[in-house]
Amino acid sequence: MTIIFRAILTLLWCGIVCKGYTPMLSAGMMNGNPQVPYTWKMLDFSFPSDADMKAAVESGNYVENNGLPIDVQPHYQKNKQRRIFVTIPRFQTGIPYTLATLSDEMGPNGPWLKPYPSYRAHNVNGDDCDQITSVFRVAITECNQMWVMDSGSVGVETRCPPQLLLFDLNTDQLLHRYRLNTTVYTPSASLFVTPIVVVKDPPPRGSCRRSMVYVADVNFHGLVVYDFMSNSSWRAEHTFMYPDPDYGTHTVARESFTLMDGIIGMTTNKRHLFFHSMASISEYAVPLQVLDNSTHFVNGASGAPETYIDLGKRSSECVATATDSRDNVYCVTFNPIELISWNVNTRYNNKSFKRIPINQQLIEFVSGMKVVTNNQGKEELWMISNRFQRVAAGTQNTSELNFRILIYTLGNVRSGSNDDLTNRLVFTH
Repeated sequence: MTIIFRAILTLLWCGIVCKGYTPMLSAGMMNGNPQVPYTWKMLDFSFPSDADMKAAVESGNYVENNGLPIDVQPHYQKNKQRRIFVTIPRFQTGIPYTLATLSDEMGPNGPWLKPYPSYRAHNVNGDDCDQITSVFRVAITECNQMWVMDSGSVGVETRCPPQLLLFDLNTDQLLHRYRLNTTVYTPSASLFVTPIVVVKDPPPRGSCRRSMVYVADVNFHGLVVYDFMSNSSWRAEHTFMYPDPDYGTHTVARESFTLMDGIIGMTTNKRHLFFHSMASISEYAVPLQVLDNSTHFVNGASGAPETYIDLGKRSSECVATATDSRDNVYCVTFNPIELISWNVNTRYNNKSFKRIPINQQLIEFVSGMKVVTNNQGKEELWMISNRFQRVAAGTQNTSELNFRILIYTLGNVRSGSNDDLTNRLVFTH
């Protein structure tokens, strides 16, 4: 039955590529060189008062140079202003807050960070689980709302239950909180790092209640699906979400470190979830309609295994990934360091990848990536790079620029046809 099912999927999803037509990306996909509007040697945390900073230093809640930015999320507001969110997970203690916005004012090393939604909303040592403990990545939707995945961890210790937080970006008020139940995670092992959100009833006609959130469990190799309307969640697992031991040692800019991370990079074209592990060079996909149907997983997280698709391999590992409105998927590989794009209507292989010329030093370890639409109606690719390889190797130099936020304006992208190709995926085997 599985073989027959896979054969049917191949026939349905191979599409026009199997007929000898290969969609092309235009050479003008990227408009010029990237902007690099924000850089840091090390992060500059601002505090509500000098007394707050002094207390944080004396208690060990603020240790200079302990912060490592992981994600960036721009928010274009109706008043034509732009707000930029940055996450600073608590890989260790000494980080005063884990979710911030960027100030217009410059500190000694770069723009000041400001705690979001407030300084008091952050839980430094895991002693108040109603506050925010540790955030790896966030997701802003067309509903003017931001989903925040709080892992509840400080260092390697889980101090609070993982929780999904939903903020109204008009008021910066918390709209909703969902604490994950231990039926969908393992407290001693799970680590939730990447949320992807699909809104099925967007504005102006929808109420944004029919929202689905998919969250990667990087350590325990699975993902949790959360249904906002029913306020329920379930777990999905597949061997594709595991790390590959052959790719557990990573080399970036001639420095190597070992990290056996599982599923971490996720993106969607609202029909399929595309994903990969950090310790892997393979890309996979699964239809959202499979993940969204909880009945597939009533007998266990490994339900519907035949629906997962092995798309193919790239030359190297990558972490963050994002998709634009023309079904182009972006990521930055480790070795060689390259910004590549792949259109989902082509085969996933080296011949189909488009390589975007860029100074490699700017994109050493891109851990956060988003595609957003700016106030002029143009799509932008945002990235944050942090030279994580130097942190892992203990060679970080705080006299150099270590953290960068980059912006590419996306130009016209040809998908090869005006036909609806978005339901077609191409197998490489």
